[in-house]
Amino acid sequence: MMKNRYLRGCILALLLVVPVFAAYSGGRRAAGGAAHPMRFVIPGTAAPDYAGGIKAVNDKIKADGLDIEVSMIYIPWDVYDQRLNLMMSSGEPFELLHVMQDVKNISNLVGRDGVIPIDEYLGNYPNLNARFTADDWKAARFNGKTYAVPATWRSFDNYIGAVTVLLNPLRAVAPEFPVNGSIDQIIDVSKKMQEQILKDKGKTAYHWMHQISWPPNWLHRTYPTFPFYVEMGGSLILARQNGTIDSYFESQEFKWDCENYRKLYNAGLIYPDILNTQSQHWNDEFGILGVMLPSEANGTLDAWVQLKQNLPNEEVTTYFLNPEKPSISFYTQNLNAISATAENPESGLKFLSWLYGSKENHDLFHYGIEGTHYTASAPNKITPKVDSTGSALYRADTWMTGYLPWMRFNELASDSQIAWATFTADNKVYTPIAGFIFDSTPVASQLAALQTEVIASFYPLRYGLVDYAAAYPAALTRLKAAGLDQYMAEYRRQFAEYLRANPDAVQR
Repeated sequence: MMKNRYLRGCILALLLVVPVFAAYSGGRRAAGGAAHPMRFVIPGTAAPDYAGGIKAVNDKIKADGLDIEVSMIYIPWDVYDQRLNLMMSSGEPFELLHVMQDVKNISNLVGRDGVIPIDEYLGNYPNLNARFTADDWKAARFNGKTYAVPATWRSFDNYIGAVTVLLNPLRAVAPEFPVNGSIDQIIDVSKKMQEQILKDKGKTAYHWMHQISWPPNWLHRTYPTFPFYVEMGGSLILARQNGTIDSYFESQEFKWDCENYRKLYNAGLIYPDILNTQSQHWNDEFGILGVMLPSEANGTLDAWVQLKQNLPNEEVTTYFLNPEKPSISFYTQNLNAISATAENPESGLKFLSWLYGSKENHDLFHYGIEGTHYTASAPNKITPKVDSTGSALYRADTWMTGYLPWMRFNELASDSQIAWATFTADNKVYTPIAGFIFDSTPVASQLAALQTEVIASFYPLRYGLVDYAAAYPAALTRLKAAGLDQYMAEYRRQFAEYLRANPDAVQR
């Protein structure tokens, strides 16, 4: 932590003491001046023609007179967290990193001294300030300071609780999906769909989760206490609309989750080794084979397009259970922050300001060169050009840096799918913790122990692998010993302070 602060101090001192050596002014490239590196650390792997695409981006940036040169540092998903932690702790220089609030949120990165506040710089980039709403910016602030720029690549009004359903097997066994039905009715339809898919595809289909760490939000819409929100990271917190913070694993709602998933498991609808299965497995089941029961998984447009590419006759849609109930939403969970190890803290902001400065720039960075990397068939549709393996020749993931009004969608995406991706709810509420970012530093040791215990004891409970009545008492005892009460007390203390400053966060 001190090392990063020291590096920042040295950089700032050099910028103040020796400005005469700078070859650029105000972010504009001077004649013959070298460009500042703008290194962007993100999870994933580079596209086959990453080099050609990023060269075009940098050529455009240079032509626009900016003094930065963009490069992407891709880290494979399976080692992303460890590698990012190492880069931050060792002081390895890079300028921009992507923040996934449901994985490693701003407070975590601030606590590690991994990112810096950007308020002092934002006045230099008026288009960034104007591009996003006040609610968008709330997600980027922590302890009164702004630490990141929002990425509003989608509407989050339909993110919590939507169920993805393959329509062909559904239509073969039922006139409609029981959106207002009981869990027993859903199980009955799912069991019949499983039999139909086995008959059609020769493979057993299962119900999947978007991520194992997420609570079963789709079920929560069936409970009499809805709306409420269970955080999607560690699932320790259940926030009620009146501002009450409950312990999810001690709640009636958790008991209902366990009992309902036990029914699903006993009916053979949950993959037996679900807790040891990578998400790529069910992505392939759905996108390549068209084998999936109604699930909270695969609600992404990319997965639907992959399905259409492999199985053109398959159809898919999404439902909300009890659709008459409001959607529960939160502010954007994707952000881009300036690294504490940045050689020039403003390089990342210059890039983001350029990116969101025009649709032309947005298209170039995300989709590449028209005619080389894609063809455009409408203002919001494209057909990517692919290599021999079917991979897009170039792409930068829009879920990290996209801007919804300028997003393009694959030509194979139907209008109804695009409507779902851009859905704005007429009836919605924000969870009171939508703008609250918890600083876990005071309970860091308890949180680490709690996360370990949740994975070991509560995931098997939640997904029906073990019986609630038999296993819950001992599991809760271990969770308490890991520090649950201390964690909850600290969370409630911080949230109470947040509510005093933001009383309008409560929407009853």
